[in-house]
Amino acid sequence: MSKKQKARQVEKEKLFEQKRKREARIKFRKQFVPLMIAVLLWIVTSMVLHMPSVKNEVATFFISFTIQSSLLFGKIFFIPVLSPSFPILIIGGYHMQVVMECTAYNFYVFVIFLSLLSPVNWKQRLLTLLIFLFAVFVVNNLRFITVGYIGSYSQELFHLVHDYLWNILFGFLVFLIWAWRYNKSVEVD
Repeated sequence: MSKKQKARQVEKEKLFEQKRKREARIKFRKQFVPLMIAVLLWIVTSMVLHMPSVKNEVATFFISFTIQSSLLFGKIFFIPVLSPSFPILIIGGYHMQVVMECTAYNFYVFVIFLSLLSPVNWKQRLLTLLIFLFAVFVVNNLRFITVGYIGSYSQELFHLVHDYLWNILFGFLVFLIWAWRYNKSVEVD
């Protein structure tokens, strides 16, 4: 191979490598910038929901929704769930005061942004949103049932499971559903 041919070959390889890097950057932006925007919007929304002028109304809405859904969940599955007064839930004889942070509102807000900003077509986004909302709803109700019975057994274990285990499981659930739906939609497109 002559020097000219080698130089042309090296130049071709450089151009090919530059094109490959440019395509990789575009793909990265397409896939992860929406995720970053979803996180940013989630943070901003959480800050707005905690503003003094709206926090009480938002908390009342989410707490009422959570209590009513736990009561409904208990009825459907024949689990004794009581709410003698707002914001108290009694499960397994264990009294729990439901506060805004117990309602999984953070996960609801995050999955809305995550679903709607995913780099997939709108049909996939809406289907993912429905799956996410249903999953958070069910898992949050299972959480209340579980921690209620755990609390009636051990106060210390209640705090461990309530404060750590369920938050980790929720985060893992959100990641798994997003990865599953994203991979499913990439296969379809």
